[in-house]
Order: sequence, then C-alpha cells, then structure tokens
Amino acid sequence: MTTPVQPLSKLVSIVIPNWNGKRFLAGCLDSLARQTYASIETYIVDNGSRDGSVEFLKESYPEVKLIEFEVNTGFSPAVNAGIRASQGEYVALINNDTIVDERWVEELVAVLDENPELGSVGCKMLAYDDPETLDGVGDGYRRGGLPGRIGHGEKDLGLFENRRYILGACGGAAMFRRDLFDDIGLFDDDYFAYLEDVDMALRAQSAGYKCLYVPTAIIYHLGCGTTGSGYSPLVVRLSAQNNLNTIVKNIPFPLLLKFFPHILFWQSYYLAVVIIRGGKLIPWLDGTFRALLMLPLMLRKRREINARRRVDHSYMERIIIESENELKEAKRRLNLQSLAKAGRGTAARPDKKEEMQADPYCKS
Repeated sequence: MTTPVQPLSKLVSIVIPNWNGKRFLAGCLDSLARQTYASIETYIVDNGSRDGSVEFLKESYPEVKLIEFEVNTGFSPAVNAGIRASQGEYVALINNDTIVDERWVEELVAVLDENPELGSVGCKMLAYDDPETLDGVGDGYRRGGLPGRIGHGEKDLGLFENRRYILGACGGAAMFRRDLFDDIGLFDDDYFAYLEDVDMALRAQSAGYKCLYVPTAIIYHLGCGTTGSGYSPLVVRLSAQNNLNTIVKNIPFPLLLKFFPHILFWQSYYLAVVIIRGGKLIPWLDGTFRALLMLPLMLRKRREINARRRVDHSYMERIIIESENELKEAKRRLNLQSLAKAGRGTAARPDKKEEMQADPYCKS
C-alpha cells in the first residue's frame, strides 16, 4: 500500500528587530529553538547596536540570519528589511525582550491555515516578571486617535480564554500572511517607531483583512526593554507625530467629521498627560510640528489607502468604537483591581516598573 504524501509545513519567517538588546537575545532565541513547529527561519535585524549584539549572534547563534544596519533605523524600517529578505508564507514579528511558549508558532499557524479571511493573528502577551499579569491581548484604538493595548496591566483572570476578533495585533508579537503585505504594503517607514502596528491594523481592516486573537499562543514580554519609559522625549515626539499621521492616513472623511470632538479631547488629554507626568511639552510640540510638515506625504498615502478600501465606512466606525469600548472596559477593570489591591493594604504608589507597564506606547 502506498503511504500518503504528507503536505509540507508552511515556512514561517520570524523577524526580530534589535537595538542594544544583547542581554535579551539568548532567552528569546533559545525559546524559539524549543518550538514544536519545525519549519522556521529566524532573522534578526540589528539597528546599529553598540553593545556587542552582532558579535554575540555571530559567535553563539550562527544559524540566525543577520541583517545589519550601521545606525538605528527604527522599528518599521528594520522589520521591513527582515520581511523583504525572508521567504516564509507566514511572517511573525516578535520583540527581542520576549520568551515564546513552545507552541506559539504552531498555534498561530493552525489558525491562519483554518481561516483564510484572516490577514494576521495576535496572541496572549503576559508580563515576563509576573506571568499572572497581562501585557496585552491586542491593540486598541479610540475615535480620538489615541491607541492602547487591551488588557494591559490586568491580572489574567480568565476573561481572555476564547478566540475573538480584534482591531489588530501588537507589533511585538504577531503573525501575518505574506499576501497581506503584498497587497497593502509593509509597515510605514516614516513612523520610525510607535503606532506603526495600529496603522497596519487600520490599513488591513480597510482592505478587508481581519485579525483574530488566539489565547493558546502565549508569549512573555519584559516591556520597554529597549526604548525605556513612555515619557522619554523620543517616545513623546514620535507618539505625538504618529497620532496625527495615523488619523490623517486612515480615518475616512465622513468619520473624521464625526470623530472630530473625540480627536480634540483625546489629543488634548495626551498633551496634558505628557506635561503633568513627564514635563515634555517641547517634544510634543516638536512631534506635532513634524506631523504638519508631513501632511502632504500622509495625504498621498491616504489616497492609496482609500483606493484599496474594500469595506464601507460603517464597518470602520464599528470596529473603532468596539475597540474604544474594549479599552474603556479594560481601564475600568484595572482600576477595580488596583482598588482591591489597595484595600488589602498591599498597594501604595505605583513603582517605576508598574508605571512602565501601564504605558500603552511601550512595546519594544
């Protein structure tokens, strides 16, 4: 009797951006070596590290495909270089400061195989140093143009154990179909870092690609392992700039009119937060001014996105409002957990690590 031929597993390309993250690399790469899914190639894109990352990789992990830049090009250009060089039908992005559960790749591949309507999948992200705490279960977005991570900072109490559609997956732990990139393009190089994954999610949704959260795919994330606190001048400048760029590129004109009061409120709120918590008015002004200078470029990109739109405006409005409501509910739950913790006499003022974990912009 002839033995049936088993179909070849799809090749998965894993792309990891790195900038002075040598201390994280062994843990991350060793966890990838333990994956139950065998057909994997790994790319590390080094953004001009000066901590010995490149030498360490060449000596200790020669099987890893290394792409080197002389300077820090930012998250988007780095992962785009890895995506272009890779060969996999599916492309996964993970941060260098993560530890991947051994079934992470297998679980995500199975879901993409089963659901052709999906352009990407997200996973359950847990805090590396407190695995009972969620780092996030997907990206969120508000009508006012301010992003967030669903479940960020909450205790993992079983609320996120089922698959569910989400706006998009965090760029630090996601898997994409290559067909998605071939259709709508790669991450926006002009973002450098911050909100590039939200921009990708909105572009993908506009073109008809859905994203599914997969709770059985688990990754452990240190958080802010490379870029630091969410109120550094660099983070504030890029966040202010990319907040506006994302609105200009992705929000259809009828929704722009409906969302304008929300945009005014939430952008003012972010300004107040960075001034009160970080004293970073100048970086915010710098980012806002740069966004204004980039307006002609973003309007050209907007026209390209509109030309690829395959869903109506009501769909975009619905998924954004649903995402905003999820962020609101997540914030309510987090506040209740904090109050309960304080009531037990175990909580005082949040320490520096908790403040970093509470920052929605902290991804890498």
